Amino acid sequence: MEVRFRPILALSAVVITVAVGGLLVVPKLAQLLTPPAVAPVPTAAPAGTPAGGPTITYTDESLGWNWTVSCEPQFQQFLAQQLAGKPIAGVKVVLVDQTPDRKLPFGTGYHDADNPEAAADGNCYNQAGAYTCYVAVAAGEPGAALNVAATINAPYTLLDMFLARGENPNAMRATWHWQTFQPLLTPAQEADQWRSACLQLSRAH
Repeated sequence: MEVRFRPILALSAVVITVAVGGLLVVPKLAQLLTPPAVAPVPTAAPAGTPAGGPTITYTDESLGWNWTVSCEPQFQQFLAQQLAGKPIAGVKVVLVDQTPDRKLPFGTGYHDADNPEAAADGNCYNQAGAYTCYVAVAAGEPGAALNVAATINAPYTLLDMFLARGENPNAMRATWHWQTFQPLLTPAQEADQWRSACLQLSRAH
């Protein structure tokens, strides 16, 4: 088993700075001796983020492939664990075909004995906190390995866009392992093997 992450280092990204402010509470002078109990203020979600977490949707625009997906809650949990506080209002993941005019620089691959070339390519675009992530099959045949490669492509791309910054982005990428993508992935019965928890690819008829 082998994982392949192929980010494009020259890809420019917008660095988003989020200002966090606090509330200053000044009690009335008449209440100094016996101040009332103050209820805790709940932590607010980042601007533009729905209270229940980013909205996740999956669509299929590919002519060559179909997918069956139920990854919405797992993707929300992944974002809450790995990209908490980032200004992500929603993510739309679109299955597409490779075309000469479509730039998909982020590659993810999962190689096993049954499918040694399984790989997916993708890219995400931001519009006011709403991200559209395109995913295409780059190589391989339908099966468990290709399901894994396609499942983690959009999550990996978002991790790279938000976190792999600075003088040595590869140092950050080196900290990402298969466990990073749980619960989108689940351990298989075989040692050091993983399976998609919620996505299955098939060729279109």
